[in-house]
Amino acid sequence: MGISGNHQHQIGALPFFVNSAGDVDVCLVTSRGGGRWIIPKGNPITGLAPHEVAAQEALEEAGLVGQAERHCLGTFEFSRVRHGGAAMCSVDVYAFKVERQLAAWDEMHERSVLRCTVETALTLVNIPNLAAMILRCADWKAFSN
Repeated sequence: MGISGNHQHQIGALPFFVNSAGDVDVCLVTSRGGGRWIIPKGNPITGLAPHEVAAQEALEEAGLVGQAERHCLGTFEFSRVRHGGAAMCSVDVYAFKVERQLAAWDEMHERSVLRCTVETALTLVNIPNLAAMILRCADWKAFSN
């Protein structure tokens, strides 16, 4: 189904914070190539469950420490162009309740990180299924963590 028959699978974290008023803020990062606002995501890691991979990506890309929900929140797809080739990429997303952000992390000089309201996040992301999952995160009490 992918472009040129290529299809990739990744795992992402949708980091969210619960502020003192009980409302939700989300955390977005910029992509390395185009600087688009996305969520931390990466390839599956042998030996780690998908929600553990999501937590690892949040740590590496945004310095976030917290707890990933064990059940997939949903999936979004996007077209990726790398090294002259194109592929479709599907990303399984796991809600990630942030406890804190580290002062330094692996990719802090490669990406920007933004903590923002759900409403602001919805204006920044351009993938409809991801926007729908961000909206679902606003009802954080529905998660079982």
